Amino acid sequence: MTDKESPLFKIKQVKIDTLGEYLAQIRNQLNLDIKTVSVLAQIKPNYLELLEAGAYAQLPADVYIRGFLKSLANFYHIKEQILIDQYEKERGFESTQVSSKTLNSERFSLTPKTMIIGGSLLVALIAVIYVGDQIRSVLVPPYLSIIEPGSDATVDSNSLVVAGKGEIGAEVSINNQPVLIDSTGQFTETLLLSPGLNVVEIVEKNKFNKVSKVVRQITSKAAAAAPAAPQAVNLTVQVGPNSAWVYLEADGAVVQRGTMLAGSAKVISAKSDIILTSANAGSTKVIYNGKDLGQLGREGEVIRNVEFSSSSSK
Repeated sequence: MTDKESPLFKIKQVKIDTLGEYLAQIRNQLNLDIKTVSVLAQIKPNYLELLEAGAYAQLPADVYIRGFLKSLANFYHIKEQILIDQYEKERGFESTQVSSKTLNSERFSLTPKTMIIGGSLLVALIAVIYVGDQIRSVLVPPYLSIIEPGSDATVDSNSLVVAGKGEIGAEVSINNQPVLIDSTGQFTETLLLSPGLNVVEIVEKNKFNKVSKVVRQITSKAAAAAPAAPQAVNLTVQVGPNSAWVYLEADGAVVQRGTMLAGSAKVISAKSDIILTSANAGSTKVIYNGKDLGQLGREGEVIRNVEFSSSSSK
């Protein structure tokens, strides 16, 4: 028969008050002293004394205490779990676990109250983000990215496409001429260059008057355009001292729509008529059929749909 089937000791049932008292009662019941138990259970005498005194703080780490209890349970032929349960109860492990479970249950419990609190926090978070975005708009210059041209460049033509993306709702201008920006913040503009160096200044201003600016230096090596064969209507448009947005239509066909930089010129001919619109009349000079008509108007003035025809006096 094994030891468990024929126990070496017969132990009376004792009432558990504390773990230490329980261990001491069992040892005394068996008429064993600390030294004997120490040798047989292979536990240092002072550790046994501390266990029976309930002085857990003076004992080694928790894993060692559980090892001592296992050795004592085997030696006394009692259930190990009884000792472990009592030990955990006295050390507060059980209450900690219960509190943890309760806390987790409360934390993840979905109730009308938690839904209201969660909704309120979400609204507060959205409000904070909105306010932060408004503050950023007030303090930070608007976003402006120029896709074309990506850097300073030298080109062989007398025209240049400027494309980019800015802040939605902001105003964009190229050399002080307004540029149309779509609902996504993108814009594209074709510029008519003057021979040589052209300084292209793209400026964006938001509703808080914060400004972003990108400057490109573009050198045009385009040869002077050959004069068109004279027709009934011949028009030369010269732009300066500032840039101007110009629209030109010859015999119903659009031949120019975009910003002409200072120093640039456009020569066109038509059989019937030419229509001219300028967003800066003071920097738009017109020569009609060899006759210098001078500036269309004042600086910054918008002049629309001026018609030059074969029957016109101009």
